[in-house]
Amino acid sequence: MSMILLEDVLILARTVYGEARGEDDEGRRAVAHTPINRWKSRSGQFARDDTLATACLRHRQFSAWDAGTPAQARNLDRMLTVTLNDPVFRACLAAALKALNEPDFTGSAKHYHALSISPAWAKGHKPCFVTGNHAFYNDVK
Repeated sequence: MSMILLEDVLILARTVYGEARGEDDEGRRAVAHTPINRWKSRSGQFARDDTLATACLRHRQFSAWDAGTPAQARNLDRMLTVTLNDPVFRACLAAALKALNEPDFTGSAKHYHALSISPAWAKGHKPCFVTGNHAFYNDVK
């Protein structure tokens, strides 16, 4: 695990903003724990995530960073241009900082999805934690 840079924290906060800005504090922190858990992992598919930013920005892992559809592109633009003047972004930044400084409460989840969808990767797996509009998993390889 490498040193945490300010840029890592801002990218984590932008990830939380893009993925869970409509959630309460617990939901935002749970989403933040997922890339943190990936970054801390030293084996498996996430072992090469040598920075927290790398864990957040890995291709096609967090849909908020994808711009494949017009809606995703608008969300990405919003994530990249939001400032600390936005109280919701400040709450997402606070959630990211809390997650970095508290024990993980998601059961070491490295995957999650919105309850409104059923992604193929979740088939046959049981959520280890559910909060707000997200289900979290620790058994996806």
